[in-house]
Amino acid sequence: MTKRALSMVLPAALSLGIVLSGCGSDAGSPDNAPDPGAAGDKVAGEITVWGHPYVGDDKKEQLKAFWNDTIAAFKQKYPDVKVNYEEIPWKNREQKILTALAAGSGPDVFYQLPDQIPQFAGNNALEPLDAYSKDIQTDDFSKGALAGATYQGKLYALPILQEVQTLIYNPDLIKAIGEDPAKLPTTWDEFDRWAEKAKAQGLYARNFEGGAGCCNATLYPLLWQSGGNVVDDAGSIILNNDKGVQAFEYVKKMYDNGWIPKDSISNDNQFPEFLSGKMLAVWGQGSTLTTLKAQKKPYVIGPPLKKEKQASFGTVGMFVVSKTSKNKAAAVEFAKFLTSTDTAKAFNKLTGYLPVRKSAGDIYSGDQDMKEFMKYADLTIPGISHPAARGFMPKIQAELGAMLEGKKTPKQAADAAAEALKLDAKK
Repeated sequence: MTKRALSMVLPAALSLGIVLSGCGSDAGSPDNAPDPGAAGDKVAGEITVWGHPYVGDDKKEQLKAFWNDTIAAFKQKYPDVKVNYEEIPWKNREQKILTALAAGSGPDVFYQLPDQIPQFAGNNALEPLDAYSKDIQTDDFSKGALAGATYQGKLYALPILQEVQTLIYNPDLIKAIGEDPAKLPTTWDEFDRWAEKAKAQGLYARNFEGGAGCCNATLYPLLWQSGGNVVDDAGSIILNNDKGVQAFEYVKKMYDNGWIPKDSISNDNQFPEFLSGKMLAVWGQGSTLTTLKAQKKPYVIGPPLKKEKQASFGTVGMFVVSKTSKNKAAAVEFAKFLTSTDTAKAFNKLTGYLPVRKSAGDIYSGDQDMKEFMKYADLTIPGISHPAARGFMPKIQAELGAMLEGKKTPKQAADAAAEALKLDAKK
């Protein structure tokens, strides 16, 4: 999901896309023959749904109850459908799904993130949902969520959750550097002034696991804030244009000035520095607050920063239907039911994520923290939309590491990363 531990897709998994491209249903039937499960088909039969451990161990039984209740409610509406639910680990999930689909034994409905949609849809592994969208009420979804579910003009997924990632500050340390927790930085320049004050107090300004952490939580937000991006609307690599180089330069500036730890080259978890009171701010989301609350640590949620544009990362979680499903009608109806207002409310309330439906926006009316996150939901970007997006990250991480080690200048690192990405994009 959105945890740092989510694995990058491996070359072996990517290569399975070649197999999947030939696994669409009715491959040998006439071109004008309808796909099984097309809109209007009878909703009956058996489907398999794959999900993940969306909560910690403390809520495992509650999540199990959610799925049991949801399947039972769906059964009342569609008594002729049997739903089998299976939870699979986050780790290596892409390989597991791709392998199962290629073998014809995969799920009918499964979970995806926006940067996975181009890869799976491009490999003909997902069923387009436009033909089924009449009663989906797509205008009830946030624009960002719907954009993440769409690829090349086609709707491939139904969103159920979103998150907002931003800087979370220690208010005691803010006071220690002579600033006001009620007046948090909103720009790079303002944050830089705080960073210098933090350094003078022997503190780090923030975490930045640049050489090992997921780019969604490291470089990408800075890239978007600088006005840059990894790809343009046409899919061309623009990582090393002037705005992109500016983001690399800012990372190097933070490192050279001692605002981020020296182990930013290799450490993939600097959160303990924040927990121990040695770091002014940490990059986090709703699950970060859960830990802080459990350990009775003070915190205050900061707005996404801005250089040219105020922006941040916030993934969108979605459910898709397999192109190889033998029961698409039932699979689509279950995906609709699962992402409907009432079911999505229950899911998000349990998991601590934000709703993507406007009609579900009241679930956190009494929770000030979640209301604060929701203020920034429209400023979030759900990732890079490109079939090779997951493969981009290790290349960028490697160049960030080389830059922080002093082996390359920011311009050289950005250029090298861009060249590596262009090779990936051609495959």
